Amino acid sequence: MTTHPFYEPRILKMDLEKYADIAVDSGVWLVGEVLAQGPSTNGEFTPDTRYVYKPRHREAAIFQLRAMNEELRHQIFIEGFLRLPDNGAQAMFQGLCETHTEMLHEAFRAEWTRRHGKMIDVSKMRSKAAIELLHKLVPPR
Repeated sequence: MTTHPFYEPRILKMDLEKYADIAVDSGVWLVGEVLAQGPSTNGEFTPDTRYVYKPRHREAAIFQLRAMNEELRHQIFIEGFLRLPDNGAQAMFQGLCETHTEMLHEAFRAEWTRRHGKMIDVSKMRSKAAIELLHKLVPPR
């Protein structure tokens, strides 16, 4: 006798562009959290998920992301996506990172350019300590 599950487990599939859209937003949120919380004394960082939909220091975060090289910016997009509250898409996104890296990076590039291709005037730069924390936050490849 076999027992059938109450539901059919499914993996939700999204277009690559939708993953890039969410990853860019989550990268801005993650950098905004680093800027809002500043460097911690114990070296640990836990982003506040209450601000996922309305990131703190959004303009400054975009400015900092623009100042970074593309590789680091894409790593932050990936890390931001993976640090979102579990929405069921993280496993599929990790699979895309492993199997379709170049396509995903191209989608990041297109989405970033589409949204933030023009300059934003930000009155003050953030500290180097916050940028160093971002480098520590992203795991080495």
